[in-house]
Amino acid sequence: MIDLQRADPIFIHGVMPRSGTNFLWDLLLLHPDCAPAIEPVHEDLLLEHSDHLVAFARSVSAAWDPRWGEFADDLPPRLAASLGDGLVSFLWADRGRRLVTKSPSVRRLDRFFAFFPTARLLVLVRDGRAVTRSAMETFGWGFERSARAWAQGADEIRRFRETYGDAHPERWRLVRYEALVEDLDVELPEVLRFLELDLDRYDMGAARALPVRGSSWFFGEGRSTVHWEPLEKDPDFRPTERWRSWTPERLERFEWLAGDRLRYLGYGSSTPTPAGRSVAHQRLLDVRWAARAGVERARRRLAVSSRPLRHRLGLTR
Repeated sequence: MIDLQRADPIFIHGVMPRSGTNFLWDLLLLHPDCAPAIEPVHEDLLLEHSDHLVAFARSVSAAWDPRWGEFADDLPPRLAASLGDGLVSFLWADRGRRLVTKSPSVRRLDRFFAFFPTARLLVLVRDGRAVTRSAMETFGWGFERSARAWAQGADEIRRFRETYGDAHPERWRLVRYEALVEDLDVELPEVLRFLELDLDRYDMGAARALPVRGSSWFFGEGRSTVHWEPLEKDPDFRPTERWRSWTPERLERFEWLAGDRLRYLGYGSSTPTPAGRSVAHQRLLDVRWAARAGVERARRRLAVSSRPLRHRLGLTR
């Protein structure tokens, strides 16, 4: 059995939605010592919305009067960690087992150890081409939006890794979705050891037979849209391959937008880096994207400003 005094909470952060956080979460919850967050909080999204907490902690520490005495340097970090303890306490519904929570986002990942210095972090990455295709099919996002979102997530991970990775190697681990899918018997035990979960208490057979949930294309008989009901896998389920049907133009565009991030995270490129006339074409597409994005931002601002004041202030019933 686990020692609950040493049972570090486990956080899963995916590079972006459709990166496999549900799959990894389901795998970990097969361990009898693990439990999900309080229902129905299936994605905590704490870091992504932590700006107010950071501002609160700074405002409080700035208001401390130096006439009270000398403030130790570790007091502000302790305040942030105490806020994190409160958040963990909120999420931790089953006090007899270890908390496993997830977010399909790495936004503000650089704040993780400030709020959760004793937690374990799994950063889940997936081939950006597969994630892009899945986001397009699941959410109806355009190619540009999906590819750029993945690139931004990869940039967040790079900044986190280069700033904090060496300082806390025992507290976080990069996990590749493809390794879990294609080499489960090797990758998953490594993850469990990192988390200090007893392998002898884990059912690898159940992990191998884990049903599919939320696939963007594997819907089951009679279904044509994404759903979260479990489906038994069959030989046609190959979630790492579907982007390979992309046209050369689309592959080249993804290489332009995110090829360096693919290589940084250990994925190979599928097309040469654009050169010559292709570079000019890619830059033209960048300009068009920026123009469309600017128009969309203006439309959103106009929509907000045109709402009655009572709606903008949240005073409606």
